[in-house]
Amino acid sequence: MAKNQTVNISTDSEISTLDTAKASDSGSLTPLYQISEGIYRLGPNSKIENALATKTQVSKDGLTYKFTLRTDDKWNNGQPVTANDFVYGWRRVVNPKTAAGYSYLFEGVKNYNAIQKNRMSPNKLGVSAPNKHTLVVHLSHPVPYFKLLLAFPTFFPQQESAVKKYGSSYGTNSAKTSYNGPFKLADWNGTSDTWTMKKNPNYWDKKDVKLDTLKFQVVKTPSTGLSLYQQNKLDVVTLSGEEVPSYKNRPEFKKFVGGSTIYLEMNQKRVKALKNVKVRQALSQIINKKSLATQVLRDGSTAPKGFVSTNFFKNPKTGADFASDAYEKSGVAYNEAKAKKLWAQGLKQVGKKKVHLSLLSDDTDQSKKTTQYLQSQFNKLPGLSITIHNVPTKSKLSRSTSGDFDLVISSWGADFADPINFLDLLTKSNPTNNGHWVNAKYDKYIAASKTTDANNRVKRYDDLVNAEKVLMKDQGVIPLYQPANAQLWRTNIRGFVWNPAGMSNGYKGLYVTK
Repeated sequence: MAKNQTVNISTDSEISTLDTAKASDSGSLTPLYQISEGIYRLGPNSKIENALATKTQVSKDGLTYKFTLRTDDKWNNGQPVTANDFVYGWRRVVNPKTAAGYSYLFEGVKNYNAIQKNRMSPNKLGVSAPNKHTLVVHLSHPVPYFKLLLAFPTFFPQQESAVKKYGSSYGTNSAKTSYNGPFKLADWNGTSDTWTMKKNPNYWDKKDVKLDTLKFQVVKTPSTGLSLYQQNKLDVVTLSGEEVPSYKNRPEFKKFVGGSTIYLEMNQKRVKALKNVKVRQALSQIINKKSLATQVLRDGSTAPKGFVSTNFFKNPKTGADFASDAYEKSGVAYNEAKAKKLWAQGLKQVGKKKVHLSLLSDDTDQSKKTTQYLQSQFNKLPGLSITIHNVPTKSKLSRSTSGDFDLVISSWGADFADPINFLDLLTKSNPTNNGHWVNAKYDKYIAASKTTDANNRVKRYDDLVNAEKVLMKDQGVIPLYQPANAQLWRTNIRGFVWNPAGMSNGYKGLYVTK
């Protein structure tokens, strides 16, 4: 190993928040995975590994979980992490006043629904701490993927004293954040585009953390990142499609694919025309998604089969890919003639001859390419004009959440390996459903997968397949492409990163050779 254990990494997203209750974007979740830790962490192929848990007991009916927690875990200020930190953190997430974007993941925990409707206090959530190192969770119904959820930052503990001390400024900079993971964060002031992670001396498993320092720099233009890489100022960079052909056969080239999707949300609450299914279908079918992936992006990204990504989940009975079983051709097809026909029919039904729409996305190089391509495709529909707004990720997220958009390019990377993680986003009550698409039949299938069919793997799978088909037939969203992340890693950096976002302490395993 090298004496200097420092790695310089580029990222295309700023950090929005370090508050685990409020983080909902990859730019925030990635550092949280590295500086924080929960009951479990994920290993290769989403395999559950103990983190703070040393023992787990589950009742026969699948409704009660009892976790024995390790006694040697500490916060960055040296105070011990206890079961009460989980109780406090979970109650804070489900409290409607927190407005946590991921609160819906607690839907299976007892009393969650009543708390969300302000019919019950957050203190009644089905979680308790009989003693400092025992956590008990009661579910309202079996949740087949519950253990996977516990490796996600929203379920991590929160230090009550720190949250109360900093109030509304908690998590807004590195000095006003409490965490317990393998690294500690420094030099992030809330808006800076560089920050540093250093090995956390209070981490329970510090002996297995080899890196001393991780230095991050936001780089939104791949050519800039490549230049810094060539100058030895960066050790890990993301390549553009133009750069991939020159480097794909080099030993330092890596490509990460799977478990994520890029899609277009249409704001039906703000734009009357978007409530019309034929208008939505026209917008989808005028886009040549294969061309977008292979000719515009050219980085290994692929055309989508649907909303849930390919190579993500398999049929429990046949082993077939979920994306193949749920494939609904009309939802992702490219057909210019049919798109124009649907557009004319849709405009007639809504009583309009012209429509102007704004298209919102990030200000990264790849996002700019995508918005420009979409604009060129949409311009083929008579009477449609498009204005592009490429803004910083933090602004895009804020505008998406508040409904300040007509069309917005959204991204989703799976938090755990189950189709429900994608499909839950588009239910009527989900706070991430920024386009306000609503379909009663869809919601019914999702509800059945969580209740009556929760313990029947085959029936539950069929519910989720049927839900995806409803979504695509009604064009609730427009899948654009499945992203690939093409990167260069210096050949003297070893170890294993679970995925390109560094999920579940991925950087913990890295080390630098001589």
